[in-house]
Amino acid sequence: MYLFLFIILFTIIGYLLIWLPPAIGGGIAFGIFIGLLSRGVYYLYNINKRISKALPTEKELELEDFMKEIKKY
Repeated sequence: MYLFLFIILFTIIGYLLIWLPPAIGGGIAFGIFIGLLSRGVYYLYNINKRISKALPTEKELELEDFMKEIKKY
């Protein structure tokens, strides 16, 4: 639902930017683009932080390998 709302909203904004003078419309479009780009980078950082917490560390993997070695004997 939000995707459809954003499509409609940005279509309206795009039509409004066409009617503005180039300097003002370009500035607003640049601000929208940079805002969306920075938000995307923030989401990627957040996803990376959550995934790195869920993955085992090297120490845990080494300990697991060591325990497998001990069980062999």
